[in-house]
Amino acid sequence: MRPLSIVELESKITSYSDDIIFSDHQYNEEKITQFFNFLHNQPISRRILERIYEDFPNIHTDLPKSGSNVRLQPNIKKQIKSLLKTREDQGAFGFFTIQNLYEIERKFPHQYIDITDIWYDRTGTKHSEICDYFLEKFFKPFIELLDWYIYEGQVRNERDYFSKKEITELNEKLDKIMTKQDGIGELLFEEIENIKELILFLNKKNLLEVIKGKVTDTALGLLINDENVTSFINHITKSTSLLG
Repeated sequence: MRPLSIVELESKITSYSDDIIFSDHQYNEEKITQFFNFLHNQPISRRILERIYEDFPNIHTDLPKSGSNVRLQPNIKKQIKSLLKTREDQGAFGFFTIQNLYEIERKFPHQYIDITDIWYDRTGTKHSEICDYFLEKFFKPFIELLDWYIYEGQVRNERDYFSKKEITELNEKLDKIMTKQDGIGELLFEEIENIKELILFLNKKNLLEVIKGKVTDTALGLLINDENVTSFINHITKSTSLLG
């Protein structure tokens, strides 16, 4: 599959996660593996998963490293669950535990669902109820966390992609730049519109490189030159620390 824009990615995540949540639970094991394959293969979602590791290091570091469904000591479970103070923490925990199992090459029946019993002692509960508990404690919080990064996340280094909120703000600034240019030419208008499209796909580093290239080779050079391209990017992104 080709790299998706953040808008397309959001739609796919919603479609795949809704299918896992609302379809017959007997197919969830395969669907979850396929969903994680998708997330790891798409540049934007792959970077979001990396950000979760970076933003929740205490939860990830303290989790048992084994990917198998082994029984945990009560004190370990208590320690980990004491770290889950927010819904976002719960989402990161859900991701890390599912990811550990996803990395096992040979899957086994109910591999993902069984972590519910390991972490929340659901032995003896009906399988359908265990599946629902898995969704509530692991999968849904993880999806909510993904959605937060897509909508509200902020670029913190050059490898990050812009969130939908940031994209809206960037587009508004680009529109203001165009309205301030008297008699803006069609070619320059097209270049600005092209930048708006690229913001949906590119991380900050690649966007900067593309704009620098456009200053030299396209009508955008009429608006900015090579010397002030960094100032131009700073203006539309409100950031100076990421550009060097």
